Amino acid sequence: MAPRITIVGGGSTHWTPRLLVDFANTPSLQDARVVLMDVDPESLPPMVEVAQHIAGRRGIGLDVEATTDLAASLDGAEFVITALTVGGFASMRHDLEIPARHGIRQPVGDSVGPGGISRALRSVPVVVGIAREMERRCPDALLVNVSNPLSALCRAVGRETSIRAVGLCNEVVGLQFVLSLLFDADLRGIDPVVAGVNHLPLVTGLRIGERDGFAALSELLDRYAAEPEGLAQEKIWMAPPDGMHWHKVTAGAEWTKADVIANVPIRLELFRRFGVLPGASDTHVAEFFPFFVTEASDFGREWGVHHYGLAGHQADKDEDDAGVRELLAADEISTWPSGELVAAVLDGIVTGDGHPLPVNLPNTGQVENLPPDVVVECMGVPGTGGVQARDRVTVPGVLGEWLRRVAASEELTVEAAVSGSHDAALAAMLADPMTSRLPYEDVVAMTGELLSATARWLPQFGG
Repeated sequence: MAPRITIVGGGSTHWTPRLLVDFANTPSLQDARVVLMDVDPESLPPMVEVAQHIAGRRGIGLDVEATTDLAASLDGAEFVITALTVGGFASMRHDLEIPARHGIRQPVGDSVGPGGISRALRSVPVVVGIAREMERRCPDALLVNVSNPLSALCRAVGRETSIRAVGLCNEVVGLQFVLSLLFDADLRGIDPVVAGVNHLPLVTGLRIGERDGFAALSELLDRYAAEPEGLAQEKIWMAPPDGMHWHKVTAGAEWTKADVIANVPIRLELFRRFGVLPGASDTHVAEFFPFFVTEASDFGREWGVHHYGLAGHQADKDEDDAGVRELLAADEISTWPSGELVAAVLDGIVTGDGHPLPVNLPNTGQVENLPPDVVVECMGVPGTGGVQARDRVTVPGVLGEWLRRVAASEELTVEAAVSGSHDAALAAMLADPMTSRLPYEDVVAMTGELLSATARWLPQFGG
């Protein structure tokens, strides 16, 4: 029987086209019944048109309807995908501009740091409300969250409701791509052992085919240190996509392995020093370690950190809108996967034939040096019983201690978002690594300014 899937935030020009094409490319999902739900009624008709175009061009039974009624959209759902942002660019502007006035310039600002906390305060009540409606309408459904701040949203659902939730992010897939470029390896043969939180997944073990991946990486870096021009002559099998925001450093038109190394300096520095490899892009990783984003390094730019800024986020939205127009004009639907993990997880659950993927789940022991129930990123396997964590890991040394601190900050963030307490919000800010570089009085002032500027999206704080 075809699965019934609800996408909350179904008017998204970023998520909905990608997910629908992936469903069309996945045999077990090609005849799915998909309900697109969004609070913006004008966003839905174009996405229904996209779905009909995909189904028509492929000749599949993908059945899509749209509604602004959350309760109706959840009736009978087996999977509920949350792909939303609360307040859009109007709220995000404050997340970035207010901290910048206090000296904190965030490369992304949507997961951790003051911007990530502010975003969580707005989004947690909305996602918890969706989960509570699921308890009434589809209590056995799996909530699949792809929205940021991903860890905090999944943790809030697990803390406040009985709904099962899994968070999905493709940053570890990005690391696998980077390693495939360095070692001329098939992505499917690159198997990391992961323990961390979203946007700070920490790889503690690695296989590349039959090889010890950490030993191979250490050897490659030693070779690069001894003779960098050698890797400058070794071409890679595919140029990096524009969305990675990499900069070419070697001569000539073709990308080389030296270019790859030059574009991931933070991850490689932490790996060299501490034997643990961060699994997200340097732009995300830098937001967890304030010493990489300081005035001395032009707020991380000298480390190659890309700053999106509000203009960058808006440019991504414009690109998504253009992608919808291109999709509707195309006579053929691409068979390339989007790189997102939703279809693979749903397929593994529907068919019972899942493969290891990076997932975010409540901690039941898979990260041994973090408390129970906090949401952690790990490798998991989807099957008919849901998604199960694969490994048990202790993150060693200073990165393990840093991870513990990040998890504590996220716990305080969820408490603040649920309670609506100003002091709880301040506590979350004080515990956050990036915010902690400010004087106490600045953190107090910045927190108050963020709560005031975003008050219309914060009913739990009294509006």
